[in-house]
Amino acid sequence: MHIDAFSAFAPSGPGDVEFVKRLQDSQWWPPAEVLEHQLKLLSSLLVHAHATVAFYRSRIEAAGIDVGRPVRLEDWRRIPPLTRREVQQLPDQLLSSAIPTGHGAPTSVHTSGSTNTPVTVTTTELDSWVGGLAALRHFLWHPYDFSGRMVTIRRYRKGIADGPDGEKFERWGNEGFFPFATGPSARLNISASIDNQVDWIVRQDPDYLCTYPSNAIQLTLASRRRGITFPHLEHVATLGEVVTPDARRLCTDVWDAPVIDTYSAQEVGILGHQCPEYQHYHVQAETVMLELINERGEACAVGEVGEILVTPLFNYAMPLLRYRLGDFAELGSDCSCGRGLPVLKRILGRERNSVLIAPSGERFWPVFGTHRFSRIAPIIQHQFVQRTPERVEARLVTERPLTGEEEEALRRHIQAQLPWRFEIVFAYLPEIPRSASGKFEPFISDVGPEAYARRPMGA
Repeated sequence: MHIDAFSAFAPSGPGDVEFVKRLQDSQWWPPAEVLEHQLKLLSSLLVHAHATVAFYRSRIEAAGIDVGRPVRLEDWRRIPPLTRREVQQLPDQLLSSAIPTGHGAPTSVHTSGSTNTPVTVTTTELDSWVGGLAALRHFLWHPYDFSGRMVTIRRYRKGIADGPDGEKFERWGNEGFFPFATGPSARLNISASIDNQVDWIVRQDPDYLCTYPSNAIQLTLASRRRGITFPHLEHVATLGEVVTPDARRLCTDVWDAPVIDTYSAQEVGILGHQCPEYQHYHVQAETVMLELINERGEACAVGEVGEILVTPLFNYAMPLLRYRLGDFAELGSDCSCGRGLPVLKRILGRERNSVLIAPSGERFWPVFGTHRFSRIAPIIQHQFVQRTPERVEARLVTERPLTGEEEEALRRHIQAQLPWRFEIVFAYLPEIPRSASGKFEPFISDVGPEAYARRPMGA
């Protein structure tokens, strides 16, 4: 009975210009209308989850929710949050037994997320279309010349866009997600050293650079050290991590290029875009329900920092109701830009600690191939600490003690991802704690500043 609200807003496929127009209109809805829209879509999702996912049927009924009536916010908040551990341990129980016609084929997304706890989430083609078209909002909000050159440096599977040349394309992306003409683009695997990345950017001479904030910091430092500038770079688009004041300052000071950030998580898609007028974020509330709760489980007030719960509104293959993403944020007040979308004043979580230092002195963005860990051994959580320029400690939380064969297979896999054959030592912990700032750090460097000075190979 609530599916009409869903169908009225859902895209018909990639490149649905009408859906993009609806997003352009809905950003100006007043907050009360935005919430009304979310509750209609949540009502549709609850009907579906109650009928086709046994795991949720009991939770919804225990919360006293009548799915035959539109859900109210106070009803919705009685549903217990879904933990990453539940998603990790009960993936089959969270799957819908009947994905609605028109949502397309199911697909799997693998991620470690901000807590470094690997999970696999099943989604659909429709949900992917929603994510891609919601991502387009970033480009429509901010000052892009679509005829310019876009380059991206991020993590790809080994063998994709490897250095030193990367890959080049005639467009920024396919017409499904850029339904208009664009200039050329290029991408480079972040496994390349920082200096090699700088050299690659020089060769590309881009108008726009997309990368992780921590990588942008290292690129600016290397550029400044080498006296290199990128004369046509207009701004830096960042994703995947918290943007620190240092990242924004360095990009502006060294490259004269401001940072424009997008907040997302691989398993749930786009969550927020930086406001066109300010540095805070607008939640993409037409496609996701994002809540902030305090330590008592209550909704946060403006100015309060809380844990993020997220519910993708278009994933009917594996509904994630009030999913504990592992990030924290501060709730902001209504924005004077006029958009009625909720505001996150700042986001905490997922900031990388530092770069990996090879014995040669070269610096690398740390990549350990964690997406394959669960196929090698029963690993629940992981963290890496570089103890010396030659040795990396792998801290693991496991379901059971690993065998010698599993340790050796894991060691070989990690070493194959790294730019140098580091010694890998294992440490087993009952849990990996958060840092003092409330974040899980995937990588920590204990290597002192002296290791940052370039040294001859083998020194």
